[in-house]
This record gives sequence, C-alpha cells and structure tokens, in this order.
Amino acid sequence: MKRKRTGEEDDRDLLFDLMKKGLIITGILLAVYIIIYVLAVDTLHRWGLWLSGSFGYGGLALFTLVVDTFILPTSVDVIFPFVIGWSPLPLILVMSTGSAAGGFTGYWIARSFNRLPAVHRSVEKYREQNERLINRYGAWAVAIAGFTPVPFSTICWTAGLMQVPPGWVAFACLSRFPRMAVYYLAISGGISLFI
Repeated sequence: MKRKRTGEEDDRDLLFDLMKKGLIITGILLAVYIIIYVLAVDTLHRWGLWLSGSFGYGGLALFTLVVDTFILPTSVDVIFPFVIGWSPLPLILVMSTGSAAGGFTGYWIARSFNRLPAVHRSVEKYREQNERLINRYGAWAVAIAGFTPVPFSTICWTAGLMQVPPGWVAFACLSRFPRMAVYYLAISGGISLFI
C-alpha cells in the first residue's frame, strides 16, 4: 500500500524543484553575464572609475545603481579600492542605497517582461506550479545574494521573472546595507595590511 504524502513532503519536493529551475534560470543569466564580461569588462571598469572620480558620491551612487540594476560583467566591489579613503559612513550609505535601489529596479524590469507573451507562457506554468513555495521562500534568494558575491542583479531579475512579491524583494534588497559595511571593513582591513 502506498503511503500518502504529507504537505511538508510536497513542500520539500516543490522547494527542490524551485531551486533546480531557479538554478537553470540563474545559469542562463550567468552565461549572459560572462559573455558580456568577456566583451566589456575594461570599459565598465573605466566608466566606474570616471564616474566616482569626476562626480564624487553622486557618480558612485549612479555606478552602483546601474551595476545592480542590469546584468553587467562587473560588481560594485570593483570600486572599493578607489574610494576606500572616503568617509566610511557616507560611502557605505551611498553604495548600499544605490545597490538596493538597483536590485529592486532590476526586479521590476524583469517582472515587466512577464507581459511579453513568450516569457509569460514559459514562466506562468512554473509560477502557478510553485506559487506556494515562491511566496514562502522566494525573497530569501535575494537576501542571500545581497550578502554574498553571488551576482545580485541576476538574482533580482530571476525574482522578477518568477514574480516574487515586491514587498519581500524590497525587504530582501536591504541586505545590501550590512553587506556593504562588511565588505568595506574587509577590504579596508586588507588594504591596510599592505600599506
């Protein structure tokens, strides 16, 4: 006699399915990220240095906003060594705010892609099938990406395509604040060892 599955077992299976499909989507976006990286990394790096050097905190905010809005082959971290001498609190606040706003903007751009018929059809079946788990766990992926070196913009776009609730994503984007502080401390501590 076959044992009846519990709701928890169904949730676990759906979670693994969600993770598997999320990894596939992230892998595709990461492949695009790598291709762009190979083609344009030097240009984006020069652009970031020029913006921060020429326009101060405003340029730094624009750089972090753009880098974390779009799937680009660079990270906000590349700018740290060049601005490490700036006042820490405003630096961390500007970078954190720009990054969180960029991630949330990228989320909304991707979410709006669901209006395209081909994207909507491919994502809708997946979203309907896993709606309970997406609502339960979806924003955690954004929060984890916010703390780690995982491409933040890629995860925010994935969350948008999967239509994770916007309030949860906005809250998860706030993970960029402690992340920028920790990275600043790590990078400034590492640089001070050699200077």
